[in-house]
Amino acid sequence: MSNRIQPAAPEEYVPMVKEVGLALRTLLATVDETIPVLPAGTHREIEMAQKLLNSDLAELIAKMKLAQQYVMTSLQKDYKKQMLMAAHALAVDAKNLLDVIDQARLKLINQTRPL
Repeated sequence: MSNRIQPAAPEEYVPMVKEVGLALRTLLATVDETIPVLPAGTHREIEMAQKLLNSDLAELIAKMKLAQQYVMTSLQKDYKKQMLMAAHALAVDAKNLLDVIDQARLKLINQTRPL
């Protein structure tokens, strides 16, 4: 998204954000399928990371709407930058969710290993 937003016209923002949203939905669905096999003590942290991602997506959508609203004004670049910052935060938090899942899997492996 970072490479595509700068030259993009405002009508291209929605498909870009929709693509991000669909990727996020796929990630969250995969996590939902994985949670039952992970240790119960890790579920809360995973759920919190998922909630944060949903909040990040809502923030990205809000920034996109502002970027569309202020197109052709002196604030256009600022709102595009805010949109990129929101997308970056979403990417960082998605990576955090993946790290949490990896840690939970490691706990599971360590719990199931015979001593």
